[in-house]
Amino acid sequence: MMRFLLAVLLWCALPLAGQQSPDLDGKLSPMIAGMLRSSGAPSVSVAVVDQGRLVYAKAFGMADIEKSRAADTSTRYAVGSVSKQFTAVALLMLQEEGRLSLDDKVSKYFPEFTRTGDITIRQLLAHTSGYEDYAPQDYFIPAWKKPTAPMDLLAHWANKPLNFEPGTEWQYSNTNYVLAAAIFEKVSGQKLVPFLAERVFRPLGMNSAGDCQSRDAADASGYTRYAAGPPRPAAREGDGWYFGAAGLCMTAPDLARWNIAAFIEKKVLSPRSYDEFTREVKLSNGGSTRYALGLQLGEFRGMRRISHTGEVSGFLASNSVFSSASSTECMLP
Repeated sequence: MMRFLLAVLLWCALPLAGQQSPDLDGKLSPMIAGMLRSSGAPSVSVAVVDQGRLVYAKAFGMADIEKSRAADTSTRYAVGSVSKQFTAVALLMLQEEGRLSLDDKVSKYFPEFTRTGDITIRQLLAHTSGYEDYAPQDYFIPAWKKPTAPMDLLAHWANKPLNFEPGTEWQYSNTNYVLAAAIFEKVSGQKLVPFLAERVFRPLGMNSAGDCQSRDAADASGYTRYAAGPPRPAAREGDGWYFGAAGLCMTAPDLARWNIAAFIEKKVLSPRSYDEFTREVKLSNGGSTRYALGLQLGEFRGMRRISHTGEVSGFLASNSVFSSASSTECMLP
């Protein structure tokens, strides 16, 4: 049985600025190091932000076993489906400019796919469209070594019969985000990642953030293992497979910068857009989805939790923001 070992990017947040807390270092570092040893994972990078300042940022283990390269806080990791919230924000920015509405029918942009006249952009972003997921498995498919074009992927998966009537159920589907990103690029006339670099990454100082297909010397290598065997280099997906859905890489501190700006300072989007971004999308019968636009919603110890996890070949990621009137807390899964 294949188990993803990864270079894990694990991390929790609430605001940023400041220096590492010796007390927190003494409490967290031994625990994280112990978890890393027991898991057999090659490396992990963790960032914790509390009360407006970065209180902890540290990496453990080997970013590259073969080259004996240790992980540090400048090591980039694939964040997988944490990428989805950035695609959602790009579309919200276009909506703010009056170039589209999240309530537009998909048929306005791509009439050729299954029942696009019954599905909205918002339903794509909230996973209530009914489109089947092209990547439901938690293991690497050998055919994915070859690059693909997003439109070729959609020609197959977005032309299938729907799994349910739009808006009536919630079902996680990466197909939704490939189509949403294709709509973004058609409306904007820009490529998604360069747009994010111009409008989000560079303004926020997220200098490491970018497409995982553009490899960097500071990137962690992905690993997997079979049963109880040693870590082995994981095969990587070819270009195009995670377009708009799971294709970004960045460091933990840069992800912290995003959380601070987007969720704490709320300066990335207008107040109206932020409300849409973080508000639960309900089913047509009023039922709960516990999902907003690229964001999972929940609670932890009485605090509201906005989060998302990510998994691609060789990597796992977890990003959470906890908010409370009086306190914040970070949970390490």
